[in-house]
Amino acid sequence: MVKSFISCCPYDCPDSCSMLVERLDGLTVKLKGNPQFPLTGGGWICKKGKRWEERVRSPRRLKLPLVRDGGGWKEISWERAIALWAHQIQEAVSSEGPLSNFVYQGAGSLYYSKKLFKKLFVDLGGYTEPRGSLCGSAGGAGLKKAFGFTPVYKPDNLKHVRGVLFWGRNAVETHPHLLPIIRELRIKKDVKVGALEIRRTSTTDFADVWWRIRPGSDGALAALLCKRLLESGDAWPSWRKRAKNADGFQEALEGLDEGKLLEFTGLDKPTFETIYSWLLANRPVAIYAGYGPQRYMSGSSTFHLLVALSLLLGAFDLRGAGVVFGKDEDRMFPVELVGVPPVRRRVPIGDWVLNVSRYSPKIKTALFTCCNPAKQSPGGEAFRRAMADISFKVCIDIEMSETAKLCDLVLPAACFLEEGPDWLGSWWHGYLLRSEKVMDPPGEALPETTIFTLLAQKLGLSIDLEKARNVMDQMLKSSPLVKQISKGVYSFKEEDTWCEKKAIEVFLPDDLTAITEENKSYETLRLVSVHSSEFINGQTFGVGEPEVPEIFLSEKDALDRGIKDNDLVVLTAKGFDLKGVCRIDKTMNSGYCIMVQGYPWVNELTTPRVSPGYGAPFHESFVTLRKL
Repeated sequence: MVKSFISCCPYDCPDSCSMLVERLDGLTVKLKGNPQFPLTGGGWICKKGKRWEERVRSPRRLKLPLVRDGGGWKEISWERAIALWAHQIQEAVSSEGPLSNFVYQGAGSLYYSKKLFKKLFVDLGGYTEPRGSLCGSAGGAGLKKAFGFTPVYKPDNLKHVRGVLFWGRNAVETHPHLLPIIRELRIKKDVKVGALEIRRTSTTDFADVWWRIRPGSDGALAALLCKRLLESGDAWPSWRKRAKNADGFQEALEGLDEGKLLEFTGLDKPTFETIYSWLLANRPVAIYAGYGPQRYMSGSSTFHLLVALSLLLGAFDLRGAGVVFGKDEDRMFPVELVGVPPVRRRVPIGDWVLNVSRYSPKIKTALFTCCNPAKQSPGGEAFRRAMADISFKVCIDIEMSETAKLCDLVLPAACFLEEGPDWLGSWWHGYLLRSEKVMDPPGEALPETTIFTLLAQKLGLSIDLEKARNVMDQMLKSSPLVKQISKGVYSFKEEDTWCEKKAIEVFLPDDLTAITEENKSYETLRLVSVHSSEFINGQTFGVGEPEVPEIFLSEKDALDRGIKDNDLVVLTAKGFDLKGVCRIDKTMNSGYCIMVQGYPWVNELTTPRVSPGYGAPFHESFVTLRKL
């Protein structure tokens, strides 16, 4: 007998899809897009979400707690596992205080219940956690510099645009449910699509026109476009009414050397003119900015300038104009269920691994949940050294990840289909999604709310996170801000920053030094890692890893090194050598090489650093390349 349920994909993805789940028996499920959800295009979901059909009962699923036993692992009971963990936490608090407990929570699941566990550490007196994110902190910081808060751009605004510009955003690969909306706008309203990229992609093929720029020059291009708009008199007539620091911004632009910055972007004068003309001809323009352009030291400044560019092109007066990047997907989470820690230490996510031995109080225990930083963080070897400096490490996961293998205790978690009810927000659309339990987890795997409730009880704390999850469920269902659209799909009241009726003022930058800094080492290549439709957050479940990774290189850089297509090559950085196969890409410029994110070798070559906004500037990593 087939039973149907409504759930939602837990992935850190803008699409945040509601799903129809069909349970065929106790072990088998079929996943489809929820036909009642407006943004799943008639019931389809991407292949990353579809792979949960296999993953939910994969032989790789963890079923019992595991404790390190010499060089291997031993299965233990939940009672013993929780007792061991509680003892280590108590010892840490007793010797070093609550800040000795390090809590690393990633975005492996965006479900609201995953945030409840911090209540335990709040009641213990505090904790240490990373500051920023490996994904979008720098870009988000740039937007906050402009607005003072995280702006919201609703997808419904797209019906007003004449142009959509994908600025370093490979939406075909990473934002597939946006595409039907764009296709319909092309047919009905003749909306034009442009793309700015560092090489040809599936999105540049989707676009009407695309232009190639050098990696890291996005801020320089945005500044040059702003400069031209002001000098040519093409800026929106009332832009100053919305601007703070307009004089300082204009003075900073006047001081730029247009020729040097144009050379930095890799664009010639005629190409720059076509970009400029395209923007004027197709405003209002929605600028869909990607994550790649903010993975530099200049990332925050770049996004600040993108807001300035949008303002000069008529944003706020021309409906539909604006910068689309992300928003607070947790806005509706009831934070009062967790509380505020008496003390909290936040360490930069980009380089905490370099400093862990110097922190005071010392980190004694570490928890890793909804994440796999051993694979995701910059500097693989640095991460392993940091882990060796922490006395006791716990990982909660559904399978044995690279991070789990470096821990002392590994606990088997239920996946999203095996727990509930739960809720999910989105950093793209304006819906809240509700999930329901579909099946039981395998073996002795438990929901995280149960795991932390057991830990709290062992620590003598009066915390029941299963009860808190149900309280959260009732709070959200009964909130006056929330309205049910269909089963599992809710809308909620959310102000649209770019189409506000009230006058919003934007603070414009007057320090443009970050966007003019250029790497001067011509013997090395900038390493750029790109997203793929195959992966999410660097996790490659269900996708075979090639024995030899592909390394994409321009024709010029290959010729300079005597390398041909399909030659074996070696990348070297920080004393680490990586063998790969060269793929010559005739659409690339010189000075950089490209690898696909997700494979375990890539971040061995990246450098732990922190960019303004507490971002992780992965693309500020440089390698040498030679023929094998």
